[in-house]
Amino acid sequence: MFNANNFFFGINIRSIKSCDFSTMHSIENEDILKYGRDGNADVRLLEFITKKMKIKNRYWAKDGVDSLDLAKSALSKLIQSDPGLVTDAEFMIFAGISNPMPTVCQSAFLASELELQNTSCWDLKSGCSTGVLALMQALEWVNRGAKKGIIVCSETFSKFTNKETLQMAASIGDGAVAFVVEPAKDFKVLGAVHGTDARFMKSMYVPGKYPVDVKCYNPLEYTFNFSEKGGTSEMIAHYWKKSLEDLLRVSNISGREIHHYIAHQVDGSKNYQFAKEFDIPDEAIALNFEQFGNMGCPTIFLNYMQWMSTRKINSGDIIVYHAVGGGLSWAALAMQKV
Repeated sequence: MFNANNFFFGINIRSIKSCDFSTMHSIENEDILKYGRDGNADVRLLEFITKKMKIKNRYWAKDGVDSLDLAKSALSKLIQSDPGLVTDAEFMIFAGISNPMPTVCQSAFLASELELQNTSCWDLKSGCSTGVLALMQALEWVNRGAKKGIIVCSETFSKFTNKETLQMAASIGDGAVAFVVEPAKDFKVLGAVHGTDARFMKSMYVPGKYPVDVKCYNPLEYTFNFSEKGGTSEMIAHYWKKSLEDLLRVSNISGREIHHYIAHQVDGSKNYQFAKEFDIPDEAIALNFEQFGNMGCPTIFLNYMQWMSTRKINSGDIIVYHAVGGGLSWAALAMQKV
């Protein structure tokens, strides 16, 4: 596990934009449950998904639309709001695992499409924690002199999901965000952690290899497969709690001191329960799972965007970004406005 708290200053997220969800399929619980069930929705499952998982809707990209298309939608809106990024963005990080072109640097592809002129480009993959890891990578760069960068997070999990496998289909959505990151002298970094338990890498992954062998092609190899290594669910819960415990320890704070807890969400109730185990106040917990589900790494930043639409970070406030996902990998960052 990596951990650190020796940064000179923090990082600021500015001008966050999402893809255009109005152009996507809006999928309600009844729609999900009809897949592979002769058009009938199981009432008990419907109640479980709605009341226990606390999800009502999610968005899926239409046929012919992939994660790069969603990323381009969000990034275009960002550049439209801040045209100077074309020349001023010094770096761009693409975060996401459901990439349609595995041999291409997705970030460089986007920079080419949108004619960014002076941008260093690279991609990251670390499951659903990739977005927070990208934020931590950007933090390293701004602490070494970079003035402005872009992070793009995009996933289309629905394209790699066997819709009859409710374990995945019930909770996932597609989406993308793009935002500016800049050095923030009015924020100090309290702590950052990242880790992986690679024993569980195959607990949820797409095993199909590229280039595709057409003669032996099996479409199920290009959807998420689940290898239930003993105790996978328990270990995911363990690392949600352990990574938050590690962050609080490294940062020398308690959960009660957190004013903004922005988490990746795998379930509308579990993340809240994890936060409450560490005494994070109700009014500090950002939740948006109900309408979007688990979009992978964009989830946390859409959560942040909606949270900040009605709030501001005041002097003395502590903000935490926290994500755990497949891999098993986790990432968390704590900062305080001074």
